Amino acid sequence: MADKKNTEDSTVDVPQDGVEVAETPATGKGRPTPKRKDQEAANRRSVMDDGKADVKARKAKERALRDREYQALRAGDEANMPYEHRGPERRFLRDWVDARWSIGEFLLPLALAFVLASLFTAQMGPIGGLLVLVFYGIVLIAAVETFIMVRRVKKHFIAKFGQERLPRGWSFYVISRALNLRRFRLPKPKVSRGEFPV
Repeated sequence: MADKKNTEDSTVDVPQDGVEVAETPATGKGRPTPKRKDQEAANRRSVMDDGKADVKARKAKERALRDREYQALRAGDEANMPYEHRGPERRFLRDWVDARWSIGEFLLPLALAFVLASLFTAQMGPIGGLLVLVFYGIVLIAAVETFIMVRRVKKHFIAKFGQERLPRGWSFYVISRALNLRRFRLPKPKVSRGEFPV
């Protein structure tokens, strides 16, 4: 019996009549199964690497966008400006502010001059007090002038575009531009003094 079993085990497929018999492919993946902790560590490392690359690419893209928008603000290229500066409505508001002379736009330099002057006149009693009163007077005049300017801009805007097309946050947009020195305004002014939009 044992000889018969050994004989059966040792038999090999022999081609008959010149026909080759295909060998059965070996089963299995041909490599050891990785340990679970090694596989999890590899996955975690891959996710972290991808995350860092994504963050770096996103930051580079955002930086390029900011640079392009800043250059557009300086050049007056409205197509590439940030959305809050685009459109004929915003352009009208900007041009109306830029066409005016105002005390408000000189308020920041005057405040710096006041601070420096107060350092030297602090010991002079009446002169220091007078300087404070003069500065507060300038601030009050600038506030009244800005209030009147906002009302006039609104009136002219409604006459041209209508009430419903007033942009969101338009009053803050106008005031912040009016209180900034003309040469530092962004987008750069496109009209000369006295050249009001129609």
